[in-house]
Amino acid sequence: MRLLRNVALLVPAVRRLWDSRNCLLTERDALLTERDALLTEHNMEGRLKNDDEWFELQFRPEEALKKYGVMLPTLPSDEVQISFTGLCGRANLQQAFNFYRYICSVCQINDIREPRILDFGGGWGRVSRFFLRDTLPECIFISEVREYAIQCIRATGNRCQVIHNQPRPPILELTGLFDLVYAYSVFSHLSGEYVHAWINYLLGVLRPGGYLVFTTNGQQFIDNLEHLPLETNDPNLQELFRRLREDLPLPEEIRRRHLKGEFQFYPLGVGAELTSDFSGETLIPRSYIEKNFISFFVDFNENVPNVDQSVVVFQKPA
Repeated sequence: MRLLRNVALLVPAVRRLWDSRNCLLTERDALLTERDALLTEHNMEGRLKNDDEWFELQFRPEEALKKYGVMLPTLPSDEVQISFTGLCGRANLQQAFNFYRYICSVCQINDIREPRILDFGGGWGRVSRFFLRDTLPECIFISEVREYAIQCIRATGNRCQVIHNQPRPPILELTGLFDLVYAYSVFSHLSGEYVHAWINYLLGVLRPGGYLVFTTNGQQFIDNLEHLPLETNDPNLQELFRRLREDLPLPEEIRRRHLKGEFQFYPLGVGAELTSDFSGETLIPRSYIEKNFISFFVDFNENVPNVDQSVVVFQKPA
């Protein structure tokens, strides 16, 4: 009986402790919400002012987290970076950063609070990391057809939403509409059928007024074909250069067709996921873009600094 009385006496005390715990948890959650709101406001208001600082912070992630509350992914090894673009380190990120800056300038993405963004064919996340100052990681989607790329993205600790898509549309995991869809060095490698299928699909997942920005091979690609090195230390690049010399027409013929406005696709499949029926080297001239997508056309730029491909900008009518 004494034990029961003691337990009865303890019950109100336990209840008071439990109530106090719940109050503390509620206060903690409110403080965390206020902190996140302040961080978001600070990031959206302040971090856009200095592009040079933002670029340098890519190499100082601890400072980016401490100063702006932005958790940056790590960088892959030089070998991994080279396997995607033939570049690594500062030069690799500088190219991606210039593409990012061009997108922001043309699409006014900074005017949208927490825009929803899709990086189509995002590789290891080279470009998407720069948008972490413009929106929340859960608002950035990265889709990739290559399992190797998915593994590389995850290895960097990238907190964006990563999707393994199929070679053909749709991307089943996508939900909602996007303010921006971009693709670097994707439409420079797709067959005509796949180019049209993916452009139509990606335009369909844009909100009215949203932008689609992508690159494709153009004059710079032809210039590079004329000066392919005979020897390189990278065996993968060596094999690619050999195939470009042997499987493509002569550069002057490619240039003639390009200036004539022809869509050119040369199958060069490079694996089980990127087969030659849809993957290779693709050149899309401005006249072809204007002829087939004039109702969406905004810009065609072959002179974006440090970007070695033509950049195409579409906007979905409002």
